[in-house]
Amino acid sequence: MRRMILLPLAALALLPACEQAAAPVDAAAAVVGPVAANAIALKDERRVLDLEGGINFRDLGGYRTNDGRVTRWEVLYRSGSPAGLTARDQAELARRGIRTICDFRATEERAAEPNPYTSANTDVAYWTRDYTGEAGDLMAVLGSADASAGKSRAAMIALYRELPDDHAESFRQMFAVLAEGKVPLAFNCTAGKDRTGVAAALILTLLGVPRETVVADYALSDDLVDYKAQIAANADSDGPYAALAQLPWDVVEPLVASDPAYVESALSAIEAEHGSVGAFIADVLAVTPAMETAIISNLTVALPAR
Repeated sequence: MRRMILLPLAALALLPACEQAAAPVDAAAAVVGPVAANAIALKDERRVLDLEGGINFRDLGGYRTNDGRVTRWEVLYRSGSPAGLTARDQAELARRGIRTICDFRATEERAAEPNPYTSANTDVAYWTRDYTGEAGDLMAVLGSADASAGKSRAAMIALYRELPDDHAESFRQMFAVLAEGKVPLAFNCTAGKDRTGVAAALILTLLGVPRETVVADYALSDDLVDYKAQIAANADSDGPYAALAQLPWDVVEPLVASDPAYVESALSAIEAEHGSVGAFIADVLAVTPAMETAIISNLTVALPAR
């Protein structure tokens, strides 16, 4: 299923510029290794929430770890902009008991597209960070006379190498809240693939989910959102969309893709600088051994003995 997503003006600048036991493990998944089991889990019907206005809103449950655990369902969610959540959607999120939101969007993004769920549910903890989004090299690449798909893709890979450090403050807060057990928790950005994608990769890595699954979960966004259709549908009524619509799609496409090479570049950059993703989480994101133990306990359960 592909969901339509409307990128706001601010997002264009950023792109190019409740304890619950885990559900029973699938019988087929129980007799194979974590990577193969997770390939099955990735397609679980519970993965993507059936929302009317949600963007790329999905559950991170059901993934096996390398040490014999499985991530809990209905405890941790990732998503794109919450601005389109309908009353029905908000009721569903409330039913799931989502009590904490970590919103990674820049100040201008949140101002342009407020979160109706947190506005209507004042008891939900809503963490945000004030900062200004920078278009950087992506805007330069997009507007250059020699723009190409290859250059757009290279610029995205370069952006992802910087993304973990650039948004370390946001990720640090998210891990602190998870350690405190303030779940169910949802974290989001605008498209739900870049800042959110790296955040999900960091969490899943800490939990011991295999790298192949971390990358596959990241790449799933390509199956759930249709940026091209939204750019085309809004080209006549919105200046930035009109500008993008005039550009060759092969130049624009890498900016909105969830290319596995992107998240791999983020993780590889972390490893090159810090030695391992775990060291980055400990040293930069200030996750202590006690916090790590708490996060693993809050987000996973042991697989039943076979």
